[in-house]
Amino acid sequence: MKIFLKTLFFCIFFSSTVKANAFSEVFGSEGAAGISQSKIRSLSYTFQYFTLVGSIGYVAKQLHNSGFMEPLGLMPESIHNLSPLAYKDNFLINKYNANAYAVGEKIENLNMLNDYNIKAAKNPFSVKSIESRNNFNFNKSSSLNFERNNLVDRYLDD
Repeated sequence: MKIFLKTLFFCIFFSSTVKANAFSEVFGSEGAAGISQSKIRSLSYTFQYFTLVGSIGYVAKQLHNSGFMEPLGLMPESIHNLSPLAYKDNFLINKYNANAYAVGEKIENLNMLNDYNIKAAKNPFSVKSIESRNNFNFNKSSSLNFERNNLVDRYLDD
């Protein structure tokens, strides 16, 4: 039975040649009718533009929904709703999430400090590190000078 249906299907649809269908009439050459009648030519252009705009709109919607346009600032709500912590839109700090937020900030600061220490250890004689050490030594020296002067004043006043 299946072989009979396949043979019948093949004979009906593939035995005759097709001259044109609606798609080729609209988007292909309009033929003699399209050349002589401007309304048919105008309708053909309209369908072409509708098809082009619809295709571009569909592709743009799929790109938007997948998050492809995030660098442009266009994010779908479905992605925002997945994690309010990640996107921080309308993120309100309450007693339940304030602790986690504070710990996250401390971790970021510690990571930044560790990264700086690693970079400074790799290149101890860079211009920035030498300048930083000199500034630190100058500040420490001026602080110790102030403390020495206070100590001398205390002993001399006695």
